[in-house]
Amino acid sequence: MNVTCKSPQPKKRGFTLVELLAAITIIALLVSVLAPAYTSAKLKAKISRVHSDLRQIGIAIEAYRDDCGGLPPVRESCIENSTIDYFEMPRELYKMRYIQAHRLLDPFNTVRDENGIDQGRMYKYNAIGWGYSNNSKTTFAMWIPLDYPISTKQCALYYLSGGQVYRYPEKKPCEPPIRWAVWSVGPAGDPGWQQAGCRKLPVPRSEWYPFNPKGIIVRLSDGRTSP
Repeated sequence: MNVTCKSPQPKKRGFTLVELLAAITIIALLVSVLAPAYTSAKLKAKISRVHSDLRQIGIAIEAYRDDCGGLPPVRESCIENSTIDYFEMPRELYKMRYIQAHRLLDPFNTVRDENGIDQGRMYKYNAIGWGYSNNSKTTFAMWIPLDYPISTKQCALYYLSGGQVYRYPEKKPCEPPIRWAVWSVGPAGDPGWQQAGCRKLPVPRSEWYPFNPKGIIVRLSDGRTSP
């Protein structure tokens, strides 16, 4: 009788504690290296989307102006809730189908409602013209640097009166360098209605991202944009 001898099978060896710790350390190092790059890529993608949206809004504003003989109304509200925002994008643009989307939302601007759910908010818009402040009809002004577009000097207030634009405190009608602006609140989020006014948003370049880490992303009526 032939007896076949089976060679003993080698025992399977598990990872030692030292090997596991080494593997975890390597993974942690890879995450620490790749995470900032991933975060930066996400931010750049959002900024690129914002510029594309603002360009679309700018085209819609000019189309509205050509058809209606004036700029769409500005809406200002200092009532803080989930449905009303200050300087929100003109609703006429999407109601009259100048913009195909139902609402263009700023990816950097959200507000938490009473149920604790984040709700998106629209891009912001201001113009030298008429509009509504807390549902009352009024006119709106814009702060524009005296040396625009260089934008190193202080701002002057351009306002509408009797169908003419003036620069305070001068008493002669003048042509403003820009008529309207649309913007995103930027990566730092919404500074708030009061702070936005104190910073004279949106025209001064010193308030633009990335010149200012807490700055906004803007498009102006003359075609200039933040980086």
